[in-house]
Amino acid sequence: MRQPIPASWALQLLVIPAMVLVVSGCGRGSSPVASIAATPVASGVAGVTPRPSGAASPSAQSPSPAATGSPSPTDSGAPDTGGGKTSGDVPDNAVFLTYKGGTPAFAIQYVEGWQVTTQPDGVVIRDKDSSETVVLVAAQTDVKGYVASTDLPALQAQPGFKLDTQNTVKVGSTRLVHLVFHMPSPPDPVTGKQVPSTVDRYYVPGPAGLAIVSLSTPDGVDNVDAFRKMIESFTWS
Repeated sequence: MRQPIPASWALQLLVIPAMVLVVSGCGRGSSPVASIAATPVASGVAGVTPRPSGAASPSAQSPSPAATGSPSPTDSGAPDTGGGKTSGDVPDNAVFLTYKGGTPAFAIQYVEGWQVTTQPDGVVIRDKDSSETVVLVAAQTDVKGYVASTDLPALQAQPGFKLDTQNTVKVGSTRLVHLVFHMPSPPDPVTGKQVPSTVDRYYVPGPAGLAIVSLSTPDGVDNVDAFRKMIESFTWS
């Protein structure tokens, strides 16, 4: 009669095949499940970093400005050119007003809508990029000498100054010393922006003072007619 297999032997018979299966599995490589858990999933597009677990998919994220048609912070559209005309250009149908003031008193015309700022020594009247200024100084017996020794050197000390013309021109019945020069405009009081400008400067002598009238416009803008009207309108009161 065959003897029954002891219980301890039966347990060993069950354990041994299981160990063989484990060893066999280790020899063929790591489990696919273990590999997925340990290795990040590579993106199908080179150079794209995989999203961390729980990140929203692209379809769930907010659309880009290009997708919605909204401008980005750096894409503010076309620059402002003064309502469809060249910035600083005086239109042909401009209305002119007359400024009166100063000590000694004077009068000069300016374009309606330009900002008038009275100064202790005259007035500054400006548009966005163009300006008309009057500065009053003491009367000069030799205007050409004053320009050559005082005013022109002061201009030449300014950054960006470049003299174009120095002559005399007839305005009405009087010949005036006249300069044409290039330099950056004064900084805009709001934006601080400066634009390359051309300045016509006239020296108008009077019985009690000398008026230095400067008419400035951006380079390339033709305000000849408007500026002629301004300088011809200047009178001592």
